[in-house]
Amino acid sequence: MTVLAGAFWVTCLVLLAAGATKLLDPAALAGVLRKLQFPLAGQERSSALIARVLGLTELLLGFVALVVGGRVVAAAVAVAYAGFAALLWAARRASLDSCGCFGSRSGPPSRLHLLLNAGSACVAGAAAVFGVPAVSDGMLATPLGNATLLLCVLATTVGILFLETEHG
Repeated sequence: MTVLAGAFWVTCLVLLAAGATKLLDPAALAGVLRKLQFPLAGQERSSALIARVLGLTELLLGFVALVVGGRVVAAAVAVAYAGFAALLWAARRASLDSCGCFGSRSGPPSRLHLLLNAGSACVAGAAAVFGVPAVSDGMLATPLGNATLLLCVLATTVGILFLETEHG
């Protein structure tokens, strides 16, 4: 297991968490999409549907990336995070009070949040270039104890979630 694989798994866990919150609480992202005049998101109902579809896509992409791994899935994760960074940039320019990433717990679109998303896109891009294993394969190949590795990945994920929500 490489540092790159561990960092990639963190980005995928954050993707899972963000996707799940959008499925359960799409209103924040739906509001952002309407304020940014996202195509087809002009009405509350259509913007909520788009937010849920994006959430489901994030959830599935994060899950597949963790379970299957590989370059193609990593490239898709990189594209997703680049899209999130672009959305955050637009939300910052529009001075919106929420990014919509984590439902009603979403914080404002800060510089740090933008950098975390851009950094995640870079991590996933590197994973697409160099390849990453699925979590199960990576855990078997790690020189660290599995418990230590899991603790590091989970602690980093929780830290990023803390920074990207209203607490950050």
